[in-house]
Parts: sequence; structure tokens; C-alpha cells
Amino acid sequence: MSASPFTIKIRFGNKEVEFSGSKEDVLEAVDNFPTIMEKVAHAFTTTPKKPLAEPLSAGEEKLPSISVDPDTPCPEAILKLLSTEWGREKPRKLRELLDVMKINAIHYPVGTVKGRLTDLTKKGALRRVKEGREYGYIRVK
Repeated sequence: MSASPFTIKIRFGNKEVEFSGSKEDVLEAVDNFPTIMEKVAHAFTTTPKKPLAEPLSAGEEKLPSISVDPDTPCPEAILKLLSTEWGREKPRKLRELLDVMKINAIHYPVGTVKGRLTDLTKKGALRRVKEGREYGYIRVK
């Protein structure tokens, strides 16, 4: 004949701990309750720390960090991004530009960025380079 399950629930604040098992196991856990509570409280109050800067793996590149005023026109923001080391490294595709703009809290609609890239290319400030099925944009020196 097997022992019937033995359960104790303990609530503290809006948290609850439940001990289940054989009577002996549960009573042993209750004896160790202060140690268990210390661990549980620590688990509820701490968050894992991330490194401040994730190390770059092979093939990853350092994305630029720029600051612009909220009323900065889109063409100026694009030129500032493409003037960074990241922008001078190689022609940048629309998706790359949009991702970096998002990371830097520079928000323009996709259509606006596309239009300004075309305008800047027509003015000679940027050069458009075919890369596979897409175009990349690089600043003209």
C-alpha cells in the first residue's frame, strides 16, 4: 500500500509555495523552510544581469550610435548615418538603414526613407549600388 500524497501550501503576499510528497519529505522541507524562503525570495527579486555590451561574434558588425534632434529632417539623419564608419564601410540597404534608425530612435515611415534616398541619389549626395536583388546606398565623398 502506497502512502497518500501530503501537501502544504504557504502563501506570502501574492506569492505561494507548495510542498508535496511523502509526509516525511514535506516535513523535512518545512524544517528547511527559512533556507528555502531565502532562495525563493532571491529568485523573485533578482533579474539576470546582461553584459553591458554583447561581444560581437564573427560576421557581426558594430552598429552606429548617433543622436539627432527630434525635428531633424529625414535626409540629414540618413546622411549622418551614412557618414559614420558603419555607413562608409560598404553600401547599406534600405532594411539596414531602417534597422539602425530604429535602434537610434529615429522614426520615419518606410516610404519617406525610400523617397529621401531617391532624392539624395538624384542630388548626387549618395550613390546607389545594385547588390543582388536590392540596392545599397553609400555617401559620395
